[in-house]
Amino acid sequence: MARHKSKRSISFRPLCNDFSPKEHTSSETITLLAEEVEALYLMDLLELYQEEAALKMEVSRPTFARIIKSARNKVALALLGGKALHLENSKERYVIALCSENSTSPYSGLSPKSKYIHFFTLEQHQISEHHMIENPLLLLHNAKPSLTLSELFVNQRVNVFVTSAIGQGFKSTLSTKGVFVLLKETITENEITALW
Repeated sequence: MARHKSKRSISFRPLCNDFSPKEHTSSETITLLAEEVEALYLMDLLELYQEEAALKMEVSRPTFARIIKSARNKVALALLGGKALHLENSKERYVIALCSENSTSPYSGLSPKSKYIHFFTLEQHQISEHHMIENPLLLLHNAKPSLTLSELFVNQRVNVFVTSAIGQGFKSTLSTKGVFVLLKETITENEITALW
């Protein structure tokens, strides 16, 4: 009798789900499961050790090792075999961050150096949680957004950062950490829920 598969904690949502080679059309598509995408994100993008990544996914280390091995094998097969690659997307939670000067109405004046950082957790196309912290950039002397905020966003499992302006270095750092940047002067609560 097969063992019951425990639920994996999935936080990363890929921006693109389908990839195919330009020079070769293949009838075969290789699918990466959402847990395999998450394993690649944690280990190869965030560069966590297997123990840390397994904790974040809420699985045992041997289970994580099997997941990452399968993911890497599939990616290699797609790249080296000229096959299409599909990334499954079954995320339960989605976190959006924005920095605002206003603690009660955070939808305008969006800038990385604003006083407050708001985190919106979305589940089932609704805001399930909203919490706010003071921006650590204002508390730390000579803090750089690319270091301070990118680390904070990874720890908070942020998927999208909404801002009116961003430096290229900070944007690149967020991109390498799997955080998508959305440039907007203002955003509404309805637009936030539509992002998921």
